[in-house]
Amino acid sequence: MNRYKNSKNIVLIGMSGVGKTTVGEYIAKKLNMKFIDTDDKITSTYGNTINSIFNIYGEEYFRYLERKVIKSLSIVEKTVISTGGGVVLDNNNIQILKRNGIIFLLKASIDTLISNLESYSPNKGNRPLLNNSSCLSHRIKEIYYEREELYFSSANKIIRVDNKTIDEIGDEIIHVFQQLNPCSYF
Repeated sequence: MNRYKNSKNIVLIGMSGVGKTTVGEYIAKKLNMKFIDTDDKITSTYGNTINSIFNIYGEEYFRYLERKVIKSLSIVEKTVISTGGGVVLDNNNIQILKRNGIIFLLKASIDTLISNLESYSPNKGNRPLLNNSSCLSHRIKEIYYEREELYFSSANKIIRVDNKTIDEIGDEIIHVFQQLNPCSYF
């Protein structure tokens, strides 16, 4: 029996700047699924930007809000969920997301992450762990190596994103998801 048979969500994890939101929106549109970005849900639910929450209340409080949002997602189905880069810091988040989902790690090289972050600055206010860094490259490496093992141990599948378009990444995830979830509604 396929252990993913009843899973209906696609969950995207990975470093800030890897493209989780953009890829997630693409997949959701292509599969006619709902889309939830956990950072956006935190912002809309609690009325503050991620940056403001970090600045006013600190990272620990943000992680508390993140846990509450992840717990609220335990009942959703047929949804693409894009998570914040630090969701893996709490194993309970991962266990909740795995109950009804397949977790895909979007894996990028440090160079790709830097390029993506430098070229797409509108979300700068939602990346507080990177905002105050005088050397973006150094800070990304530091965070990546702190979390690398957590990303790998949390993922059901790893998708390498370097030198791929959003469509290529999304289509690869869709293909893998449909193989793991053959009784799905597609």
